[in-house]
Amino acid sequence: MNAADATGVDDARQPAAASGWSDFSHGPVRAWIVVLLLLCAYTVSLIDRQVLSLLVEPIKASLDISDTQISLLHGLAFAIFYTLFGVLIGRAVDRRNRRNIIVAGMTLWCLATVTCGLASSFTGLFVARMFVGVGEATLSPAAYSMIADYFPLEKRGRAISVFSMGVFAGSGLALIVGGAAIDATGGLAGTPIPYLGTFESWQLAFFAVGAPGLILAAIIMTVREPARREVSDEGVGVPETLAFFRRKGPALATMLIAFGANGLINFGLAGWAPTFFIRVFGYTAGEIGAVYGALLMICGSAGVWVGGWLADRLVRRFGKGSALVVMRTAALLMIPSLVLFGLSTTPTMALVALGFTCFVLGLPTGLAPVALYAITPNQFRGQVTALYLFAVTLIGMMLGSTLIALGTDYLFGSEDAVGKSLALVASCAAALSFVSLSISQRIQKRTDYA
Repeated sequence: MNAADATGVDDARQPAAASGWSDFSHGPVRAWIVVLLLLCAYTVSLIDRQVLSLLVEPIKASLDISDTQISLLHGLAFAIFYTLFGVLIGRAVDRRNRRNIIVAGMTLWCLATVTCGLASSFTGLFVARMFVGVGEATLSPAAYSMIADYFPLEKRGRAISVFSMGVFAGSGLALIVGGAAIDATGGLAGTPIPYLGTFESWQLAFFAVGAPGLILAAIIMTVREPARREVSDEGVGVPETLAFFRRKGPALATMLIAFGANGLINFGLAGWAPTFFIRVFGYTAGEIGAVYGALLMICGSAGVWVGGWLADRLVRRFGKGSALVVMRTAALLMIPSLVLFGLSTTPTMALVALGFTCFVLGLPTGLAPVALYAITPNQFRGQVTALYLFAVTLIGMMLGSTLIALGTDYLFGSEDAVGKSLALVASCAAALSFVSLSISQRIQKRTDYA
């Protein structure tokens, strides 16, 4: 069976000599510069998204809200428009200038992050977080699609893995930069700002992390939109799109469930791990921000790179199924590491378990787009990526943070039990990921997708 039979992409399995840089007029240097710029944009998006996790206690005290309301700010507020606009943005990515879509989205989410600092009520902060979600919904569908067109097939996995490191680099820097911003702005709380009035330290922290992204958006305007490659002859209309999703639906759906479960773990940890250390072990926001941020950046990013390397090494044995093999193994390893972390009785034990968990979580992170694009022609990749992000957001962001908060508030009935709630919810999600990936792998073997 040829590549067109498997993916609808005629040149998807060309050898390196036929699909190398000679077919890509921009060359490797420019391509890698684009990846690094997009990685920076991804990092900024995670900083703006996750800094809220360090501000839980001051926001609760200032706005007089509960853990469950904080979880809605973590999850629902961001996710509601992120998911609603995601598929529409995905279709735009498949037809319009992807660079311009990214720049417009960055401008919106950075301004919305600054607006979070202007909020004086739960409702105002909720609405501002919604617009952060709208802006950030543009980045990944456009970035993954652009990277796939900037790199030949045999180099694409590593390029996408480098971009995917933004998940951990951004989350890590969110904690480090966010903690530093909180410390730096703490002494400025109550200082009048001309025409705006006085603000609390948590509001100033949103100003500090939101504004710099506007400069990066201007730099990305210099990036060239690449030519679209690996386009099948199926067409791009609604009937062709629906036919594609009917044909590939079972394989895609089971992968998306697994990726959503991984997202639940990522967002659950990002949202509540700092609070676990603050409540149980007496850390300050700045202290846990620096330590956890370093673990995310070092261990998480290492996991992303090792995952891509392992998948490449296993290609000869498992073909395109190598990515799923690595992801299934990672899901199994997550279960005991998450339980150990949540039930840790000393900060040292908790940090060791958290570092290993970050590494294992990194293994599948860069492989999800690779696995999806293996069965998706170019003209549907933006929409498939949007569905991937929809699943990660719907299952991960909307459910993860809230389920952990509900477990803390109602199942265990104690704020100090946040670690137990995190361990229960996240380990169950890891088991769901393993089962879903196993089913998807069987479907793809049976239908010759892999």
